[in-house]
Amino acid sequence: MFISPSLPCLDHDKVTLSLYYETLCPYCASFISNDLVKVFQTDLYTIVNLRLVPWGNARIVGDTIQCQHGEDECYLNAIDSCVIHLWPDVKTHFDFIRCTEEKRLVLKEGPENRKEAMWRNCSDQLGLRADKINKCYSTGIGIKLLLQHGNETANLKPPHGYVPWVVVNNKPLKDDYENFVKSVCDAYQGDPKPEACKTQSSTLNKMTKNIHPGCYASEFTNSK
Repeated sequence: MFISPSLPCLDHDKVTLSLYYETLCPYCASFISNDLVKVFQTDLYTIVNLRLVPWGNARIVGDTIQCQHGEDECYLNAIDSCVIHLWPDVKTHFDFIRCTEEKRLVLKEGPENRKEAMWRNCSDQLGLRADKINKCYSTGIGIKLLLQHGNETANLKPPHGYVPWVVVNNKPLKDDYENFVKSVCDAYQGDPKPEACKTQSSTLNKMTKNIHPGCYASEFTNSK
């Protein structure tokens, strides 16, 4: 359910929450589908500038982009880049990305054309024109946008070690990324704070902190 804001938050007061991810990492899919969605299931979105950066552990070798989970991941990273560019409203492109990631969690392996069928199904559901997305990719714009995400990811300080990599106001949360709500609420300087900040502390205490699994850059050693 999408919660309507009770009080507006000025843009300059918002907390920047950035997710660095790659499309075929199951841990990214799980985080987007089960955790990051809380931004829009509560009133947390009223104080957040949410940014999604598809690139992850990809790298440039010669004149080509190599992705940790192969060419399909590079393709889907570029598709996400196109959707973020074409529909800059964060709720709109987040819904698309969440939809495709949820389908990847369920479908995983499949026919070669499934990667296209998944995102086209989501674009149809959400009323986003598939022809615009496909044109963005087929004309090379998607790759250019993806390279911009790659440049941003490469300049992270400290460098990311794995994805999902979550950053709040330029501070990486590292293994505590699932507790991003607390970090956002702590960083927010406005008043009053949203209801999400008032209720999250009790649930946080029930969570056990551990080292979360992820897709590690150090494991990407072979050419794909």
